Amino acid sequence: MKGRQKTDDKALGTNASIEQPGSAAEGAQSRPKQNYTRSPAEENESALGGSSIETEMGENETARARTGRPSGHMAEEDEARLRGSTRPGSASVAAGARPDKSASTFTEAQHIHGHLAQEGEAKLRLGGQAEPEAEVEVATAEMDTAAKKTKPVFVAAERVQGHSGKEIEAIGKAELSNGDQLISAERLKYNQETDDAEAEGSVRVEQRGDILEGSQLKFNLLSKTGQLSQPNYRLKDASSRGYAETLLFEGENQYRLKKATYTTCPAGDDDWFLQVANLKLDDKTKKGTARAVKLTFLDVPILYTPWMDFSYSGQRKSGLLAPLYGVNAKTGLELTVPFYWNIAPNYDATVSARLMSKRGVAFNNELRYLGENSNGTLLADVLPRDLSTGQTRWRTSLFHNYNLGYGFSTRIDYNQVSDDTYFRDLGNSLNLTSRTNLLQQGIVSYNRALGDDGTLNFSSLVQSFQTIQDPRAPIAVPYKRLPQFTVAANKPDVFGMDLNLIGSWSNFSHPTQINGTRLVLFPSVSYPLRNSFGYITPKIGVHHTRYNLDATASPDSNPNRTIPMFSVDSGIAFDRGISLGGERFTQTLEPRLFYVYVPFRDQSHLPNFDSARTDFSFAQMLTENRFSGSDRINDANQVTLALTSRLIAPSSGREVVRVTVGQQLSFIDRRIVLEAPGTINRRPDFVAAVTGFITPTISTDSSVQYDQTQFMVDVVRSGLSYRPEPGRVVNVGYRFTRDVLHQVDASSQWRWSEKWQTVARLNYSLQDQRILEGLAGLEYNACCWSLRFVLQHLITATQKTTTAAFLQLELNGLMQIGSNPLNVLQRSIPGYTKTGVPGNSLMESP
Repeated sequence: MKGRQKTDDKALGTNASIEQPGSAAEGAQSRPKQNYTRSPAEENESALGGSSIETEMGENETARARTGRPSGHMAEEDEARLRGSTRPGSASVAAGARPDKSASTFTEAQHIHGHLAQEGEAKLRLGGQAEPEAEVEVATAEMDTAAKKTKPVFVAAERVQGHSGKEIEAIGKAELSNGDQLISAERLKYNQETDDAEAEGSVRVEQRGDILEGSQLKFNLLSKTGQLSQPNYRLKDASSRGYAETLLFEGENQYRLKKATYTTCPAGDDDWFLQVANLKLDDKTKKGTARAVKLTFLDVPILYTPWMDFSYSGQRKSGLLAPLYGVNAKTGLELTVPFYWNIAPNYDATVSARLMSKRGVAFNNELRYLGENSNGTLLADVLPRDLSTGQTRWRTSLFHNYNLGYGFSTRIDYNQVSDDTYFRDLGNSLNLTSRTNLLQQGIVSYNRALGDDGTLNFSSLVQSFQTIQDPRAPIAVPYKRLPQFTVAANKPDVFGMDLNLIGSWSNFSHPTQINGTRLVLFPSVSYPLRNSFGYITPKIGVHHTRYNLDATASPDSNPNRTIPMFSVDSGIAFDRGISLGGERFTQTLEPRLFYVYVPFRDQSHLPNFDSARTDFSFAQMLTENRFSGSDRINDANQVTLALTSRLIAPSSGREVVRVTVGQQLSFIDRRIVLEAPGTINRRPDFVAAVTGFITPTISTDSSVQYDQTQFMVDVVRSGLSYRPEPGRVVNVGYRFTRDVLHQVDASSQWRWSEKWQTVARLNYSLQDQRILEGLAGLEYNACCWSLRFVLQHLITATQKTTTAAFLQLELNGLMQIGSNPLNVLQRSIPGYTKTGVPGNSLMESP
């Protein structure tokens, strides 16, 4: 190249060349000189191995060393450019590359902190402050097949000395990098033959985001084994840190620490930490195993265990979970020790021993599975001997779905307990203690398309219930279906008509009531007329029912009933753009008229297997039958007028708020009843409902039903929620049904600061003048731990109550200790949000 001269330097090897500053282009500024040494080729080890090198930087010296490329890599003039800066008085060595005597090019080299060397690239690592660019000559060559090193090693320091091809010593701000690790220290030695590195004085090791600091290091770059004395460590993935007497490198991504500490708290904050005699960290699986463990919280030791196994990545793993503590008026003091078994990625199980001071020891078991065509959960709980009753008590629950393919699928939902008071005595939540009918059923179904747009469904069902009775408030036991077969078909747009068919055959069984079978056929035809702004849909159908009853229980063993049904549904939609509070919305106005006519048929002689009166609501106003099931079909000659208006955000299409009003006018006296004989006076009912956001932070879901005949409110359902931000929510509810219930409900979660928050709920019956459920709690969130205390009071039966206390300490990234109130809070307080950094509850002991 023009303006450059090469001279051989025997001290650096036969292939090293030095560019003379005086040969630069005229007028160009001279550059300070630096010396570089390259690693020798193993094939020339006899010639170069004995030569010693010592490179010490002077103020105005510049040198260039040539390093080799792996075989097959063609050097190009603009390739392998390193942009950075060199510090004054530093030397750099590239080890592990083979020189080429035949070809060479020049590239500019500068220091890049943190740059990882790529396999098959020869790069020089310089370090320090800004320095004029130095040019490095790079030559291509074939890789020696016997070479043990697959990646080049770079050494930089203020002074580099040693024997070329054997050992290099770097002194003063020394750095060694091989692409996987970056080692820095005051003094560093590297043996090119064994790949051993030794460092001392402010040692720092960086690899994959982990930072390890200590006083002395011995490390082999190939086997990834070694030792670091008096280390401080910080793990990237776990956001954890600690210190130890010794850290052992035991291979790729494997650490072992002796006499160590472990915490996820930030530096300077040791609110909690583990003290262990031996800690193994597998940075590949993100799992830790500790022996001789002491857990200290706020300077108070709270847990000792000879062995602990935990995951610091949140991934599932087998092991003991943190124990759960609690107190309950029915069970006394409780301690639950759960074991989690990660059977496979799609199978897991939890086995728990639940110790209760008033009841004894129960064993709770849960199995979950998820397959390509199936999923399910199996629960099996047993209390071998109840200390209070002396009996064995148990609970089992199975939920299973399976897709057989070709449109066939199965489902099993089976629940059973040993006695009526099982949930009241051993349950700890209102949704358990209030259960009355436990479902036991199996379903086989078949679904397929009927033409291009139709559907066809067949299903068979076996169903029964276990009824949990409260002696002070007994309830009727439902019928069993042994079995029931159903068919449902829909075919739209057949000469403009929609064809529907619903049919079933059921065998009903009851220990004390009439038994028999029932056949139901309900074909219907509708003719929808639609355009861009509205629709009219007349519909006509025939509901036929035939029974075959037990002759000993009924004088007429084969009654039947056929009822025609006619309805017309119609609606129009208008919309316009409006502006509210400076925002644009689309407002709709949707009037709707629904007329239904069903003639009266005497049904007093028919059994009632599954019919009940549905709650009057806006949705029920727009149906043909006000009874559920098929044993009772109402007589009707009525019209429903409804009006809906919605506000829609045009940018997202989200419905902001909806206001609905509806009124039902009956032209006859209804004669079909379930409650008692007689007729019901004509009763035009009025319904109004508001759902959506009143403001960006206040939402409501409220409805009211008004009996205009008696000028009385029949039903009120009202809810108001204020949610200004996550962690702050206030809910207020009111429920009223005339002569049935009268309740108020209020709940709240409120974060008063970054650390403190309170939770509360009160569900009070104004009719019975007692608390149905009460809950109060306090939560404290620190930077690396959370403490929750919740007290809950609830009704388990008509005249029975229970009180439970929950106390939980969550150590972020390690475990949760105590009874978990989160499920109770999420169920009791709509909008509840867990605050703080989520932790990991997995802990394993012997």
